[in-house]
Amino acid sequence: MHLIVLLPSVFIFLYSLYRLVKDDYVFIRKGISLEQAFDIAFITLWISLIFSRIFYVLFNYQNGKNIFLQFFSFTDSGFSIIGAIIGCVLSLLVVGKYKKILLGRISDFFSLSFLFALPVAYVMSALLVERNELLYTLLNAVLFFLLMIFFVQFLKPKLMSRNLKEGTIAILFLLFFSLITLLTSLVASLNNLQQYILHPNTLTTVGLLLFSIVLYIREARPFSHHRRMLTK
Repeated sequence: MHLIVLLPSVFIFLYSLYRLVKDDYVFIRKGISLEQAFDIAFITLWISLIFSRIFYVLFNYQNGKNIFLQFFSFTDSGFSIIGAIIGCVLSLLVVGKYKKILLGRISDFFSLSFLFALPVAYVMSALLVERNELLYTLLNAVLFFLLMIFFVQFLKPKLMSRNLKEGTIAILFLLFFSLITLLTSLVASLNNLQQYILHPNTLTTVGLLLFSIVLYIREARPFSHHRRMLTK
């Protein structure tokens, strides 16, 4: 049931990626076709789906139950967004290692496409959550919608004009996603802060935040120097 409800978000992600990639002059100049980009997208989607389900089962493991059977359960068929993102990051890193692609640019396009789909995913998820989780879910939808507008209006034009270092949008997406998720989870868990702090989802999100900060610091060289290196 959860997967069917989230299908519109998958289609929005794929369509957004199509619009970003199809006329991108950098991809055209490097000989990277739309078909290659979508091959990577489908591989990444499957890996992200598996990771999303694994993380959900681990975060919501019920003592005494067979974890393998719980993974394939139809009665508790939820997915973890943080798991999906971690799966996406790992799959892109692996694909980027073995395929000749512009890893930074394709990661930026994936992040923008995911941002288009994320608010819809939360709105659709609101159809399934319990009443006490409804405000938390809709708050996420609003905040990620505002984040999507910011990225599209201010960061995407700089990327397309090559005034922004490739990969920066992906790193900033991970950073802001972690911050928003931690903030909204905190608001939803004010009555039980100890459980919030020690919850595996919180610890995983903090780890993703630290990872994105390290990446940002690592990539924060002056962009003018980076552009000179590209033109040599």
